[in-house]
Amino acid sequence: MKPRTFVASASLAVAVGALILLLVNVKATAAGGQAVACGTGFKTDMSQAAHDSNVHELTNAMLADNGLGYLATEDTSTGYAAACDRALSTRRSWGFGLLGASALVFVGALVVRRPTDASPPAATA
Repeated sequence: MKPRTFVASASLAVAVGALILLLVNVKATAAGGQAVACGTGFKTDMSQAAHDSNVHELTNAMLADNGLGYLATEDTSTGYAAACDRALSTRRSWGFGLLGASALVFVGALVVRRPTDASPPAATA
C-alpha cells in the first residue's frame, strides 16, 4: 500500500470515528453524582437536566418547609445544565476537531504530489 493511500484511508477512519463520537448520546455527571442525558454532539437535549434540576429544587423546598432546612442550604446536585454544557462542549470540540483535521489530511493526501525524480533528457548538439 502506498503511503498516500494509507494516509487517506487512515484519515477516513478517523473521520468515521469522529462522526460516531458526535452521534453517540452524551451523559454528564452532576455534582451530586447523578448521570444526566444531554443529547448528542449534533443536537442538544436539556429536558432531563431541566427536569432533574426542578425536582431537586422542589425536594429542597419541601424539606425546608418541614423543618429540615439544613438540606435546603446544602446545594450539592444543582448545576445539571452546566454539567451538560461542559460535557457537550468537550464532546463537540473533540468530534469537530478530529473531523476537521481528518478532512484536512484527506484533502492533503489527495492533492499534494510527491516530486518525481525523472528529469527531461538532455539535448545533444
